Amino acid sequence: MSTKINIFDFDGTLTNDTWPKFWVWVKKFGYDGSRRNDELEAALAEYRKTHNGDHLETFFGFFNDLLTTHGASISHEELMEGEQYIIYNPGIEDFLATTASTNYIVSGGLTDFLKGLHVAKYFKGIYGTPSEYDENGLITHIGKVMTNADKIIAIQDILNSNGRDNYNCENVTYIGDGYSDAESMRFVHEHGGKAIFVHQPDNNDKFAEEHNLKIFQMLLKDGVVDYGFVADYSIGTDLFNALN
Repeated sequence: MSTKINIFDFDGTLTNDTWPKFWVWVKKFGYDGSRRNDELEAALAEYRKTHNGDHLETFFGFFNDLLTTHGASISHEELMEGEQYIIYNPGIEDFLATTASTNYIVSGGLTDFLKGLHVAKYFKGIYGTPSEYDENGLITHIGKVMTNADKIIAIQDILNSNGRDNYNCENVTYIGDGYSDAESMRFVHEHGGKAIFVHQPDNNDKFAEEHNLKIFQMLLKDGVVDYGFVADYSIGTDLFNALN
């Protein structure tokens, strides 16, 4: 049998919060980037009135423009400050440290942030949105946003690096929490793999409730999701057993 491959989204899948913590550096511009909050949401809504693009493009565009309009830059240390705000889902580190599967992250998040996390050592590859640097090694721009189509390309790159063709998802599991994972889940499911939707046990995340759960219902109706579990990777849980 082919090698078991797990492909994880990051925010909301490995962590308990859908809000990405790599935005903490926006405190330089008077915002609290450690959590989803009304002030940031209002600023994003105002930005979208005058900028074209889908939800993800305008989301990243807002933060990129904070850098460019101020002629600002951020260091790697400032980028990684957000790590202290991450709370991982139960059991995930023990699972990653002991599983025989080959693990990857495919996320819309900033690649350099994800690669700088202490859990990065458990992943054979990490795919995300790149950062652009100046001659002093400081981040001055956010690169091309990882779109749904780019995630499929990343999955195919993972397949190729494991000796498979672009559509052989046998023994591949994609684990996500909805919204930005829908097309990746569909791709893996429709090409012989499994798609697992995870959610928090008590959903206090308004974004997850209003967006991600709707995506879950849609994918469930379409027959794309194979399993839906609480995001608890501890030994003996339904999610742990399914991944093993």
